[in-house]
Amino acid sequence: MTASSLSFPVYVGLFLAQWLAVACNAFLDIQYGSFVREMLFWAIVFGGTSIVGWRQSHWLSGAGKVWQKAVLFIGFLLFVLVFMPIWGMPRAGLYLLAMLQASYNCVTSGRREMNLGLLVSLAIVLFAASHYRADWTMLFYLAPYIVTVVFCLVAEQVQRRGADLQRLSLGRPSSQGQGAAILAATAAIVLIGGGLYLITPQINWPYLEWRFGQVSLQNPGGDIEQAGSGGQTGYGQPAEKAGGEQQQAVGGGEGTSQQWQAGSRWPSPADMRAAAKRVNMPAWQAAAIDGIADLSESAQQALVPAVAVIFDWWEWLKQWLREHWLAALLGLLALILLAILLAFGALLRETPWVIWLITQWDYLRLGVIGRHAGGETAARQYYRAMSRLFALHDVPRADTANTREYLAQISRRHRDARRSAAEITGLFEAARYGDKPLADAHIRRMRQLYRTIYRQL
Repeated sequence: MTASSLSFPVYVGLFLAQWLAVACNAFLDIQYGSFVREMLFWAIVFGGTSIVGWRQSHWLSGAGKVWQKAVLFIGFLLFVLVFMPIWGMPRAGLYLLAMLQASYNCVTSGRREMNLGLLVSLAIVLFAASHYRADWTMLFYLAPYIVTVVFCLVAEQVQRRGADLQRLSLGRPSSQGQGAAILAATAAIVLIGGGLYLITPQINWPYLEWRFGQVSLQNPGGDIEQAGSGGQTGYGQPAEKAGGEQQQAVGGGEGTSQQWQAGSRWPSPADMRAAAKRVNMPAWQAAAIDGIADLSESAQQALVPAVAVIFDWWEWLKQWLREHWLAALLGLLALILLAILLAFGALLRETPWVIWLITQWDYLRLGVIGRHAGGETAARQYYRAMSRLFALHDVPRADTANTREYLAQISRRHRDARRSAAEITGLFEAARYGDKPLADAHIRRMRQLYRTIYRQL
């Protein structure tokens, strides 16, 4: 049998991803009071099968196949006796899929099986997120699910790179170093992804809503300000009607969820506290929601002056743009043109015939006429001229290469010019990093060496 390529952190991430995926679905029926028992059951199922797969991490044995068949039989039995009578389709089919994945965990030993397990968990999560009872309180399980999926993928990649290094005899990676790399990479990916999500316009953010109502097809060019007034709300409805609907949505067992979905906005502190008081809400989640509500309320009170200043500046900016729109447009076009010219200039520097022209000018100015600056600046001029000269002859200097690395490249390609190049490099390093200024005799020597390299090439 083949050895496994998965490490223990991968199995932990896979278990948590599958468990949290089922938790999102079980949370939909939180009002029935069986959430804790369901989570305990699925923790035993996914945890036990993951342990079976992990114990075969060095050698696949027949025990995994036996466990797989046993869990598969139990899954079909539960589907007929428990899942169908209680939930019916399609939820019963979803839980059957979870049991099938649990049976597959018993023989999970490679990257392909891990990806399949994460894919099944994603399907389970999408089912829960698309349910009509899903609301923002599911984020307590959905957000950790995203983190665990990233953790699982990163752990597999880090473990595989460590195995490659060990196979190439470049060193044996330590478990502490791999753990630190996994946590750092996971945190970086989650933070970058969350940041990109925050700066990307989302359909459920309040400021994306059209607060002037819908434009009439008979009068598409009507007065916007008039449409925004006249006793209408941000949804284009009369204030009395919208207020009645809002009060009706707040009342009832699931009013907060319906209001949040209908309004497509983040819940207010009052909505959060109402959600925390739902029937059979876990104590830790209710306490967390109350804490978030208190923090949100305090933040709103503290940010009111700052938001007012921002809105004042925004109004001033809009007024200035109305009065100076032509100047702003011309300035924007000038910036775009400048960026294009800079990009075109950087592209020209890489063109061979442009490099040839520059090298001819360098030789005329520095080599023939001897018109250069003094001290360190002169050393920089001659070293850059030498670099451009070798770049013209197929030895370009990489941005990450230092002077010694570049000298090694020159020595391999142009052995006849390596002595002169080495001496120019040494004089440049003395001028650049030395504690004494470069003498005029050294600058004349750099000029002579540069003329020698030009003739040799």
